[in-house]
Amino acid sequence: MKRITISFFTILLTISYNQVVGQGAVITLSNPSFEDTPRAGTNKFVGIKGWVDCGTREFNESPPDIHTENPNDPIFGVTKAAKDGHTYLGMVTRENETWESVSQKLSMPLETGKCYTFSIDLARSETYFSMMQDVTYASGDTQTNQSAPPSKPAVLRIWGGINYCPRNQLLAESSPVTNTEWETYTFEFTPNINTKAISLEAFYKTPVLDPYFGHILLDNASEIKQIACPGEELLAVAEEKTEVKKEKPPHLRRAPKPKPKKEEPVVADVTQPKKKILKDLERSKMYKGQKINIDNLYFEANKSEITSESFEVLDEVVAFLQENEDVRIEVGGHTNGTPKPAFCDSLSRIRAKEVAQYLNKKGVKGSQLQFKGYGKRKPIADNQTKSGRKKNQRVEIKILSIDS
Repeated sequence: MKRITISFFTILLTISYNQVVGQGAVITLSNPSFEDTPRAGTNKFVGIKGWVDCGTREFNESPPDIHTENPNDPIFGVTKAAKDGHTYLGMVTRENETWESVSQKLSMPLETGKCYTFSIDLARSETYFSMMQDVTYASGDTQTNQSAPPSKPAVLRIWGGINYCPRNQLLAESSPVTNTEWETYTFEFTPNINTKAISLEAFYKTPVLDPYFGHILLDNASEIKQIACPGEELLAVAEEKTEVKKEKPPHLRRAPKPKPKKEEPVVADVTQPKKKILKDLERSKMYKGQKINIDNLYFEANKSEITSESFEVLDEVVAFLQENEDVRIEVGGHTNGTPKPAFCDSLSRIRAKEVAQYLNKKGVKGSQLQFKGYGKRKPIADNQTKSGRKKNQRVEIKILSIDS
């Protein structure tokens, strides 16, 4: 009886630990491999098992197609074998500014501010003919126009929201799918609302100059798993750094060799004290919730690489945090309002992560650091002017806690 009690207590501890570190939730999808009867999506009233058709309906377009490996009777010229199971999904974008999308409600909601990972296999077919390219004959029958321009690469967009076919938040967007063999695309996202449903959408490569006929193939969607949020992984790095180094037994230790003393000439100290770049980085002026803009911090254009001119100000932050180990900060990345929201969210997050990792590698404890990308949601100046956009493109330190 005692052994059973200890085992049950251990299980409870494990569950509690997973919930604390944010790695407990696993959300399953219904019919993740799109198993159904192979068919061209010509009947909008026939749905795909487990999924709801969400495509645009301005011109009464057909829903997505279900494909399988069948060289003798291909659907729109697609003959690829499924990555998982027997069938897979095909979705298109069209020249009339319409596109296809499917949706389903989740087994449990994605929580605001929590971090998740999701993967799905994507590909494109070397041939994919469209109903939009059909030609009509005198008999009234139709035949696919196989001399029409080839389909172009499209992207996958993942939307989240509170009901079917949501467009409340763009959770993730892939690069254009150019691979003709199945490849696994992995996404990480943090919802800003409690998300009860997702949709998978074929869309044009952005920015869209002219709508075009494109397509993507989808198969083998994974579970949506809750993971440690950015910044939490630095705790593991901190624990590794604080691991006690094993010492040799006293009888195996060697006495250090004495170093010869050098007589240094006496030189008068005429150096001036170094000016601080971040004047607000002073403990006596600091308070919880305070935000300090990191001046003189520069990145490569539209990239996350920190330039060497930035090391001086970052080393100033390192020195402060090492002297004040009770101070915890969030490194927040921000962009101006020009690019697309998905790009802004991604760029601001990876820039904040680069700064946090620089501080950690220089000796700041991981337990003192968090980072987050805010995209273009928190401007501090007018995005219509060059100077305003420059101010909005920034990285800030937010004081999370400071023990007296």
